Amino acid sequence: MTYETTRKWNAGVLILSAAIAPSVVGHYGHFLMATALIYFLVALSLNILTGLGGQISIGHAAFWALGAYGGALATTHLHLPFPLAILVGSLVAALAGAIVALPALRVSGHYLAIATLAFAVLVQQVLFEWESLTGGRQGLSVPRPEILGHTFTDDQGYIYILLAIAVFCAWITENFRRSHTGRGLLMLKASPIAAQMAGISRARGIILAFTFSAALTGASGALYAHLIGFLSTEAFTFGVSLAFLTMAVIGGLNSYAGAILGALYMTLAPEVFREFENAQMIVYGVVLILCMRFLPGGLASLPSTIAALLSRSKAS
Repeated sequence: MTYETTRKWNAGVLILSAAIAPSVVGHYGHFLMATALIYFLVALSLNILTGLGGQISIGHAAFWALGAYGGALATTHLHLPFPLAILVGSLVAALAGAIVALPALRVSGHYLAIATLAFAVLVQQVLFEWESLTGGRQGLSVPRPEILGHTFTDDQGYIYILLAIAVFCAWITENFRRSHTGRGLLMLKASPIAAQMAGISRARGIILAFTFSAALTGASGALYAHLIGFLSTEAFTFGVSLAFLTMAVIGGLNSYAGAILGALYMTLAPEVFREFENAQMIVYGVVLILCMRFLPGGLASLPSTIAALLSRSKAS
Protein backbone atom coordinates (compact mmCIF):
# COMPACT_ATOMS: atom_id res chain seq x y z
CA MET A 1 0.00 0.00 0.00
CA THR A 2 1.44 3.36 -1.04
CA TYR A 3 1.83 6.34 1.27
CA GLU A 4 -0.90 8.25 -0.59
CA THR A 5 -3.34 5.35 -0.31
CA THR A 6 -2.57 5.02 3.41
CA ARG A 7 -3.29 8.71 3.91
CA LYS A 8 -6.66 8.41 2.17
CA TRP A 9 -7.61 5.37 4.24
CA ASN A 10 -6.61 7.15 7.46
CA ALA A 11 -8.61 10.23 6.46
CA GLY A 12 -11.64 8.08 5.63
CA VAL A 13 -11.50 6.26 8.97
CA LEU A 14 -11.12 9.56 10.82
CA ILE A 15 -14.10 11.15 9.04
CA LEU A 16 -16.23 8.05 9.65
CA SER A 17 -15.28 8.06 13.34
CA ALA A 18 -16.17 11.74 13.63
CA ALA A 19 -19.53 11.07 11.98
CA ILE A 20 -20.34 8.22 14.39
CA ALA A 21 -19.07 9.92 17.57
CA PRO A 22 -22.04 12.34 18.05
CA SER A 23 -24.38 9.40 18.54
CA VAL A 24 -22.40 8.05 21.52
CA VAL A 25 -21.64 11.25 23.47
CA GLY A 26 -23.90 13.54 25.48
CA HIS A 27 -25.02 17.10 24.90
CA TYR A 28 -21.87 18.63 26.34
CA GLY A 29 -19.82 16.24 24.23
CA HIS A 30 -21.62 17.59 21.16
CA PHE A 31 -20.60 21.12 22.12
CA LEU A 32 -16.97 20.07 22.60
CA MET A 33 -16.92 18.27 19.24
CA ALA A 34 -18.38 21.30 17.47
CA THR A 35 -15.82 23.55 19.15
CA ALA A 36 -12.95 21.25 18.14
CA LEU A 37 -14.09 21.29 14.49
CA ILE A 38 -14.20 25.10 14.56
CA TYR A 39 -10.72 25.29 16.06
CA PHE A 40 -9.52 22.82 13.42
CA LEU A 41 -10.15 25.46 10.74
CA VAL A 42 -7.99 27.96 12.65
CA ALA A 43 -5.25 25.35 13.01
CA LEU A 44 -5.43 24.72 9.25
CA SER A 45 -5.06 28.45 8.61
CA LEU A 46 -1.92 28.65 10.75
CA ASN A 47 -0.54 25.56 9.05
CA ILE A 48 -0.67 27.54 5.82
CA LEU A 49 0.57 30.87 7.15
CA THR A 50 3.24 29.71 9.60
CA GLY A 51 3.92 26.08 8.71
CA LEU A 52 4.03 26.60 4.94
CA GLY A 53 4.68 30.32 4.54
CA GLY A 54 6.93 30.86 7.55
CA GLN A 55 5.03 34.01 8.62
CA ILE A 56 4.19 34.65 12.28
CA SER A 57 0.86 36.11 13.33
CA ILE A 58 -0.19 36.86 16.89
CA GLY A 59 -3.26 38.72 15.71
CA HIS A 60 -5.41 35.90 14.37
CA ALA A 61 -8.09 36.70 16.92
CA ALA A 62 -8.81 39.79 14.78
CA PHE A 63 -9.59 37.66 11.71
CA TRP A 64 -11.68 35.36 13.92
CA ALA A 65 -13.60 38.37 15.26
CA LEU A 66 -14.14 39.89 11.81
CA GLY A 67 -15.45 36.57 10.52
CA ALA A 68 -17.71 36.14 13.57
CA TYR A 69 -19.18 39.63 13.44
CA GLY A 70 -19.31 39.66 9.64
CA GLY A 71 -21.26 36.40 9.55
CA ALA A 72 -23.50 37.40 12.45
CA LEU A 73 -24.35 40.81 10.97
CA ALA A 74 -25.01 39.25 7.56
CA THR A 75 -27.61 37.08 9.27
CA THR A 76 -29.18 39.61 11.64
CA HIS A 77 -28.98 42.82 9.57
CA LEU A 78 -28.88 41.67 5.95
CA HIS A 79 -31.04 38.57 6.59
CA LEU A 80 -28.82 36.41 4.42
CA PRO A 81 -29.15 32.62 4.69
CA PHE A 82 -26.68 30.78 6.88
CA PRO A 83 -24.33 29.52 4.08
CA LEU A 84 -24.03 33.01 2.57
CA ALA A 85 -23.44 34.52 6.02
CA ILE A 86 -20.49 32.17 6.56
CA LEU A 87 -19.14 33.17 3.15
CA VAL A 88 -19.50 36.87 4.03
CA GLY A 89 -17.60 36.35 7.29
CA SER A 90 -14.84 34.54 5.42
CA LEU A 91 -14.59 37.25 2.74
CA VAL A 92 -14.46 40.08 5.30
CA ALA A 93 -11.60 38.34 7.11
CA ALA A 94 -9.85 37.56 3.80
CA LEU A 95 -9.92 41.24 2.83
CA ALA A 96 -8.43 42.15 6.20
CA GLY A 97 -5.76 39.46 5.71
CA ALA A 98 -4.76 40.96 2.37
CA ILE A 99 -4.42 44.38 4.03
CA VAL A 100 -2.37 43.01 6.93
CA ALA A 101 -0.10 41.27 4.42
CA LEU A 102 1.14 44.61 3.10
CA PRO A 103 3.43 45.31 6.11
CA ALA A 104 4.70 41.73 5.80
CA LEU A 105 6.24 42.68 2.45
CA ARG A 106 8.70 44.94 4.27
CA VAL A 107 9.11 43.38 7.72
CA SER A 108 9.40 39.87 9.11
CA GLY A 109 9.97 37.99 12.34
CA HIS A 110 9.07 39.80 15.55
CA TYR A 111 8.43 43.04 13.64
CA LEU A 112 5.66 41.31 11.71
CA ALA A 113 4.32 39.79 14.92
CA ILE A 114 4.06 43.27 16.45
CA ALA A 115 2.25 44.54 13.34
CA THR A 116 -0.34 41.75 13.54
CA LEU A 117 -0.74 42.41 17.26
CA ALA A 118 -1.42 46.10 16.59
CA PHE A 119 -4.05 45.12 14.02
CA ALA A 120 -5.74 42.79 16.52
CA VAL A 121 -5.90 45.50 19.18
CA LEU A 122 -7.33 47.96 16.63
CA VAL A 123 -10.04 45.55 15.49
CA GLN A 124 -11.09 44.69 19.03
CA GLN A 125 -11.30 48.37 19.99
CA VAL A 126 -13.35 49.28 16.90
CA LEU A 127 -15.78 46.42 17.51
CA PHE A 128 -16.13 47.48 21.13
CA GLU A 129 -16.77 51.16 20.38
CA TRP A 130 -19.07 50.71 17.38
CA GLU A 131 -22.10 49.95 19.52
CA SER A 132 -24.71 50.81 16.90
CA LEU A 133 -23.45 47.97 14.69
CA THR A 134 -21.81 45.41 16.95
CA GLY A 135 -23.60 46.00 20.23
CA GLY A 136 -20.32 47.05 21.86
CA ARG A 137 -20.20 46.18 25.55
CA GLN A 138 -23.77 44.86 25.39
CA GLY A 139 -22.81 42.17 22.89
CA LEU A 140 -24.67 40.79 19.88
CA SER A 141 -27.18 37.94 19.80
CA VAL A 142 -26.77 35.45 16.94
CA PRO A 143 -29.54 33.06 15.82
CA ARG A 144 -29.03 29.34 15.47
CA PRO A 145 -27.99 28.15 11.99
CA GLU A 146 -30.81 27.52 9.54
CA ILE A 147 -30.59 25.68 6.21
CA LEU A 148 -33.52 25.21 3.82
CA GLY A 149 -36.00 26.18 6.49
CA HIS A 150 -34.60 23.76 9.09
CA THR A 151 -33.18 25.35 12.24
CA PHE A 152 -30.46 23.36 14.03
CA THR A 153 -31.57 23.86 17.62
CA ASP A 154 -29.03 21.42 19.05
CA ASP A 155 -25.30 20.98 18.55
CA GLN A 156 -25.54 17.38 17.34
CA GLY A 157 -27.03 18.37 13.99
CA TYR A 158 -24.65 21.31 13.72
CA ILE A 159 -21.69 18.93 14.08
CA TYR A 160 -22.41 17.35 10.70
CA ILE A 161 -22.44 20.75 9.01
CA LEU A 162 -19.14 21.60 10.67
CA LEU A 163 -17.67 18.23 9.70
CA ALA A 164 -18.61 18.73 6.05
CA ILE A 165 -17.11 22.23 6.07
CA ALA A 166 -13.95 20.98 7.80
CA VAL A 167 -13.46 18.23 5.20
CA PHE A 168 -14.07 20.71 2.37
CA CYS A 169 -11.57 23.22 3.83
CA ALA A 170 -8.99 20.46 4.35
CA TRP A 171 -9.41 19.46 0.68
CA ILE A 172 -8.95 23.08 -0.44
CA THR A 173 -5.92 23.43 1.82
CA GLU A 174 -4.35 20.28 0.39
CA ASN A 175 -4.85 21.56 -3.17
CA PHE A 176 -3.31 24.88 -2.16
CA ARG A 177 -0.28 23.15 -0.63
CA ARG A 178 0.27 21.15 -3.82
CA SER A 179 -0.26 24.09 -6.14
CA HIS A 180 2.51 26.15 -7.69
CA THR A 181 1.81 28.87 -5.11
CA GLY A 182 2.01 26.45 -2.20
CA ARG A 183 5.28 24.94 -3.36
CA GLY A 184 6.58 28.45 -3.97
CA LEU A 185 5.74 29.42 -0.39
CA LEU A 186 7.66 26.41 0.86
CA MET A 187 10.67 27.46 -1.21
CA LEU A 188 10.41 31.03 0.07
CA LYS A 189 10.38 29.72 3.62
CA ALA A 190 13.45 27.55 3.01
CA SER A 191 15.49 30.14 1.09
CA PRO A 192 13.87 33.47 0.14
CA ILE A 193 16.79 34.63 -2.00
CA ALA A 194 17.07 31.38 -3.97
CA ALA A 195 13.29 31.26 -4.48
CA GLN A 196 13.14 34.80 -5.80
CA MET A 197 16.08 34.12 -8.11
CA ALA A 198 14.04 31.20 -9.47
CA GLY A 199 11.25 33.62 -10.35
CA ILE A 200 8.94 33.12 -7.37
CA SER A 201 7.26 36.35 -6.26
CA ARG A 202 7.61 36.87 -2.53
CA ALA A 203 4.94 39.60 -2.48
CA ARG A 204 2.36 37.44 -4.25
CA GLY A 205 3.10 34.44 -2.04
CA ILE A 206 2.83 36.33 1.25
CA ILE A 207 -0.37 38.15 0.26
CA LEU A 208 -2.00 34.89 -0.83
CA ALA A 209 -0.88 33.11 2.35
CA PHE A 210 -2.30 35.83 4.60
CA THR A 211 -5.50 36.08 2.58
CA PHE A 212 -6.15 32.33 2.50
CA SER A 213 -5.26 31.93 6.17
CA ALA A 214 -7.53 34.81 7.17
CA ALA A 215 -10.38 33.41 5.04
CA LEU A 216 -10.24 30.06 6.86
CA THR A 217 -10.08 31.82 10.23
CA GLY A 218 -12.98 34.08 9.28
CA ALA A 219 -15.13 31.09 8.31
CA SER A 220 -14.25 29.53 11.67
CA GLY A 221 -15.30 32.72 13.46
CA ALA A 222 -18.64 32.87 11.64
CA LEU A 223 -19.34 29.24 12.52
CA TYR A 224 -18.35 29.94 16.12
CA ALA A 225 -20.82 32.83 16.32
CA HIS A 226 -23.73 30.59 15.34
CA LEU A 227 -22.57 27.91 17.79
CA ILE A 228 -22.32 30.22 20.80
CA GLY A 229 -25.31 32.38 19.94
CA PHE A 230 -23.83 35.52 21.48
CA LEU A 231 -20.81 37.65 20.61
CA SER A 232 -18.74 39.84 22.89
CA THR A 233 -15.42 41.51 22.17
CA GLU A 234 -14.02 39.79 25.28
CA ALA A 235 -13.94 36.56 23.27
CA PHE A 236 -11.39 38.01 20.81
CA THR A 237 -8.55 39.22 22.99
CA PHE A 238 -4.77 39.01 22.58
CA GLY A 239 -4.87 35.89 24.74
CA VAL A 240 -6.99 34.15 22.11
CA SER A 241 -4.39 34.91 19.44
CA LEU A 242 -1.67 33.40 21.63
CA ALA A 243 -3.88 30.39 22.31
CA PHE A 244 -4.30 29.86 18.56
CA LEU A 245 -0.55 29.99 17.98
CA THR A 246 0.04 27.67 20.92
CA MET A 247 -2.56 25.26 19.52
CA ALA A 248 -0.76 25.12 16.19
CA VAL A 249 2.68 24.63 17.76
CA ILE A 250 1.59 21.92 20.21
CA GLY A 251 -0.35 20.03 17.56
CA GLY A 252 2.28 20.38 14.85
CA LEU A 253 2.54 22.97 12.10
CA ASN A 254 3.15 20.79 9.08
CA SER A 255 0.43 18.15 9.05
CA TYR A 256 -3.31 17.64 9.20
CA ALA A 257 -2.81 15.33 12.16
CA GLY A 258 -1.16 18.25 13.92
CA ALA A 259 -4.14 20.49 13.15
CA ILE A 260 -6.53 17.87 14.57
CA LEU A 261 -4.46 17.28 17.70
CA GLY A 262 -3.98 21.00 18.24
CA ALA A 263 -7.73 21.61 17.96
CA LEU A 264 -8.43 18.79 20.42
CA TYR A 265 -5.84 20.19 22.81
CA MET A 266 -7.35 23.68 22.73
CA THR A 267 -10.84 22.24 23.26
CA LEU A 268 -10.03 19.78 26.03
CA ALA A 269 -7.23 21.57 27.90
CA PRO A 270 -9.61 24.00 29.69
CA GLU A 271 -11.64 20.99 30.84
CA VAL A 272 -8.60 19.04 32.02
CA PHE A 273 -6.92 22.01 33.73
CA ARG A 274 -10.12 23.53 35.14
CA GLU A 275 -9.14 22.63 38.72
CA PHE A 276 -6.03 24.81 38.49
CA GLU A 277 -8.25 27.92 38.26
CA ASN A 278 -5.99 31.02 38.25
CA ALA A 279 -2.88 28.97 37.53
CA GLN A 280 -4.17 27.74 34.18
CA MET A 281 -1.95 30.09 32.16
CA ILE A 282 1.09 28.80 34.03
CA VAL A 283 0.13 25.22 33.22
CA TYR A 284 -0.38 26.11 29.56
CA GLY A 285 3.03 27.76 29.48
CA VAL A 286 4.73 24.73 31.04
CA VAL A 287 3.03 22.39 28.54
CA LEU A 288 4.15 24.60 25.65
CA ILE A 289 7.76 24.72 26.90
CA LEU A 290 7.88 20.95 27.37
CA CYS A 291 6.43 20.40 23.91
CA MET A 292 8.94 22.73 22.25
CA ARG A 293 11.79 21.11 24.17
CA PHE A 294 10.96 17.44 23.68
CA LEU A 295 8.54 17.50 20.73
CA PRO A 296 9.53 20.39 18.45
CA GLY A 297 7.37 18.86 15.73
CA GLY A 298 4.31 18.89 17.99
CA LEU A 299 2.13 16.02 19.13
CA ALA A 300 1.89 14.83 15.52
CA SER A 301 5.59 13.90 15.67
CA LEU A 302 5.16 11.73 18.78
CA PRO A 303 4.99 8.35 16.91
CA SER A 304 8.14 9.08 14.89
CA THR A 305 9.93 10.34 18.02
CA ILE A 306 9.05 7.15 19.92
CA ALA A 307 10.15 5.01 16.95
CA ALA A 308 13.48 6.87 16.82
CA LEU A 309 14.04 6.32 20.55
CA LEU A 310 13.26 2.62 20.23
CA SER A 311 15.63 2.20 17.31
CA ARG A 312 18.41 3.92 19.28
CA SER A 313 17.85 1.69 22.29
CA LYS A 314 17.99 -1.41 20.07
CA ALA A 315 21.12 -0.17 18.35
CA SER A 316 22.87 0.43 21.66
